Parts: sequence; C-alpha cells; structure tokens
Amino acid sequence: MIGSKSVVEKKQKYTVFTIEECPVCGQKTKREFQTGDYITKDGAKCTKCGNQTRISLIYAETTKPPK
Repeated sequence: MIGSKSVVEKKQKYTVFTIEECPVCGQKTKREFQTGDYITKDGAKCTKCGNQTRISLIYAETTKPPK
C-alpha cells in the first residue's frame, strides 16, 4: 500500500458585509449583508445627518476558526 496520509481539508468560512455611505457627510456604516443588497441601492438613514445612504461596497471577510 502506498503511504496513507490523511488529507485534512481546511475550509474557510466567510462572512459577507455591506458598507453604506452617506453622499452628504461621508459617514460609512458596516453591517452584515442582507439578501437583495447591491451596489448603489438606497440604504438606511444616516445616523449623523439624517440623509439617505447608499450601498458603496459589498465584501467578505474570513472568520477565525475556534482554537
């Protein structure tokens, strides 16, 4: 039998985030991605100035595996 090494797969898990940005004051807010999010979609009201925010970025971060 040829060497029987056990192959351990390292599957990384990702969390997807959405960045909402206010076009008036420039404040950015990070939140978890929600189904239906897309770039340029209107977001929530800005917590700083009250204007409508827009989604400017959607990205994923790797989650740290438990030790």
